[in-house]
Amino acid sequence: MRVPSPLVRRVAVAPFVLAAELAVIAAAPVLATIAAALSPFVGGRRPVRALALVLAYATGHVAAVAGCAALWATGLGDRHGPHYAILRWFVGGIARTALRVARVRVTVHGSEHAEAALSAPERPVVVLSIHSGEGDSLLVLDHLLRRHRRRPRIVMHEALALDPLIDTIGKRLPNRFVDPRGGDTEVEIAAMSRGLGGRDAVLIFPEGANFTAERRQRSIERLEERGHVEEAAWARAMQHLLAPRPGGALAALESAPDADVVFFAHHGFPRSMREAWRELPEPTTVEVELWLVRAEELPEGQDARIDWLFDWWQRIDAWVGERHRN
Repeated sequence: MRVPSPLVRRVAVAPFVLAAELAVIAAAPVLATIAAALSPFVGGRRPVRALALVLAYATGHVAAVAGCAALWATGLGDRHGPHYAILRWFVGGIARTALRVARVRVTVHGSEHAEAALSAPERPVVVLSIHSGEGDSLLVLDHLLRRHRRRPRIVMHEALALDPLIDTIGKRLPNRFVDPRGGDTEVEIAAMSRGLGGRDAVLIFPEGANFTAERRQRSIERLEERGHVEEAAWARAMQHLLAPRPGGALAALESAPDADVVFFAHHGFPRSMREAWRELPEPTTVEVELWLVRAEELPEGQDARIDWLFDWWQRIDAWVGERHRN
C-alpha cells in the first residue's frame, strides 16, 4: 500500500482518525452499557476491559496530538524535549492502563548492570530487543522513556505515518520511516544513529516481526538462499525467536561507536490478538531480563559482529525456552 503524501495525511487522514476517536469517546456511556450487558455472556468482563483499553488509547491519543499542535502553535515545534515529554506521557499512560486492565505484572530479573547503564546519562545505548508478542514494543518504549528517562530513536514502517501522532512525533524527533520492501533501511538507521547524546537510545528489533512458525521457516530459507549456511543452522536451532537481520544493528553500532549495547528479552506476551482476547481476564506475569555489553567489549569487524549477534540471539532463545518449560 502506498502511503499518502504528508499533505493528504494532514488534510484528510488525520481529521478522520481524530473524528473517529472523538466519536468513540463521546459514545463512551452507550458503549459501556453495551459492554456491561455482553460481559456475562463472554466471561471475564472481556468487553468491559477491551473498551477500557480503547477509551484510554483514544483519549490519550487525541490529547497527545493536541499537545503536539500546541507546541507547533507556540513556536516549539522543533524542540525535542517537549515532544519526548508528550511521548513519555502517552506511552506511560497506555502502558499503565493496559497492565492494570489486563491484570499483568511485570518482573525484571538479573538486570542490575544493564539497568544502571540505562539510568546513567553518560553514554548512549543501542537497545536490541526481541519482538515476540502483541504490545511488546510498548513495554520496551515505556521502559526506556519512563523508567530510565531515555530518548529513544526508532525506525518505523512508513505505514505507521497514517497515525497522526506517530506521523507528527516521528518527524519532529530523530526517527526514521522506511519502506522495508524497497527502502534502504540500513542507511536510514545509520543516519539516525549519528550524533547521539548521553541520554539517547537507538531502539532496534532485529527480527523485524513477531515470531510465528511460518516466519521462522522463511527466515531460515532466506539465509540458505543467500548462502549463509552457518547462520541458517543457528537459526534452525532456535525454537522461539526469528533469526536476527544483522544489517540494522550493525549500521547502528558502526554509526555510534561509543554506545553500549543492551539486549532486551521478555516472556509472557500473547502471540496474537486472539490469544490476547482469550487471556485478557486472566492474571499474567511478563518476565523481563536485560544484558549489558559495553562499547569496548564489542568485537571488531562485520563478520565477527554478525557471529556475536547470532550468539546472543541463541542465548536469548534458550532464556525464552526455559520459561516456556516452567
